[in-house]
Amino acid sequence: MRVAVFTDNDFGKVNGVTTTWRAVLAAARPSRGVRVFTASDAEVDLTDYYAAGSFGAGLPWYPEMRVFWPRVARLARELRRHQTTVVHVATPGPIGLAGRWLARRHGLPIVGSYHTQLGDYVHIFSGSSRLGAAFDRYMRWFYRPCASVLVPSQATAEDLARRGYEERRLHTWPRGVDCQRFTPERRSDGLRRAWHVDDRRPAIIYVGRLSAEKGLRMAAPFQRALHRHAVDHRFIFVGDGPLRSELGRLLPDAVFTGTLSPEGVAEVMASADLFFFPSATDTFGNVVLEAQASGLPVLVSDKGGPCQQMRPGATGEVCDAGDAGAFTQAAVGLLRDASRRAAFGAAAREYALGRSWDAALQPLFGAWADADAAWQSSRAASGGALSPAPTVSRRAS
Repeated sequence: MRVAVFTDNDFGKVNGVTTTWRAVLAAARPSRGVRVFTASDAEVDLTDYYAAGSFGAGLPWYPEMRVFWPRVARLARELRRHQTTVVHVATPGPIGLAGRWLARRHGLPIVGSYHTQLGDYVHIFSGSSRLGAAFDRYMRWFYRPCASVLVPSQATAEDLARRGYEERRLHTWPRGVDCQRFTPERRSDGLRRAWHVDDRRPAIIYVGRLSAEKGLRMAAPFQRALHRHAVDHRFIFVGDGPLRSELGRLLPDAVFTGTLSPEGVAEVMASADLFFFPSATDTFGNVVLEAQASGLPVLVSDKGGPCQQMRPGATGEVCDAGDAGAFTQAAVGLLRDASRRAAFGAAAREYALGRSWDAALQPLFGAWADADAAWQSSRAASGGALSPAPTVSRRAS
């Protein structure tokens, strides 16, 4: 079996998708022959990772998020050199489209994974429900040839079924967490002193894109409500995005770290007291598991995948999406009671220890094996071979 993963998230980006694929490459045995195909500013040619050097542009609603023109001829060359037997499309952007097209041209089986509610994001950013619906239709078309569509949570599977996806092709593929990297042992007293926080003034941390689809416009009313309850605290925001300036204006006492390395994220998480994640659009929320592995209680929305990655009332609390009052009610008891926070944090760490990447990746490897076996059987029955490479204009390279 030789698997080519096409993703628009080159490894220069730091997000849940790249975290997932780095974990896949770390866990995949050589016999699986997994190689990630993408594009970036500079060409990178490694055994398990190929990025075609290309030019990129920021998305209209999110200039910081760049997508790259697919160098189709180069990708086709590398696909054949890799002797691919299964194509996995991980994103519906230009690189994912190139992977879909090349698989169809070569007669290779396609497995897909669904990471982002793109239609919801477009609706939020554009304000147009019609444009959001158009992207939903595009997404259904994009994933239609896939033998399996792997989704990160049962909540996402149910949502996609409501949106018209075939239920028989939807399979849950959860995520894991690196509990050696994300651990309470990384707690830094120096960071806490720099933030001016302690048990009586806890640190509330958010990690991720600073963007509207993450529900972060609720942060300011949430803070005002905490002040009305006379609960001292300090917000720590890790990441960057289009809401950075607005959040800085509305929460002038907050700390903004910008984008950090995974090691840096692990340190700041372990140094905080409570994890705040109000997103109602995330299909999974890797950071929710990372926070729990770091020994933090978590506050999450009741919509999307994150609420299925914790234990309500034990490792954190689930709150009504978009309701600052509900988040406040859940937060007050934890922020006022250090011993209760510690008990929730210990339970969170214990829960995360049961979410290893080795176990989480088995549904993915199984889907690949099934697709490969079906293709090999069909190929043997027909006496066929890998189709010739498609003819591609030199201008595309």
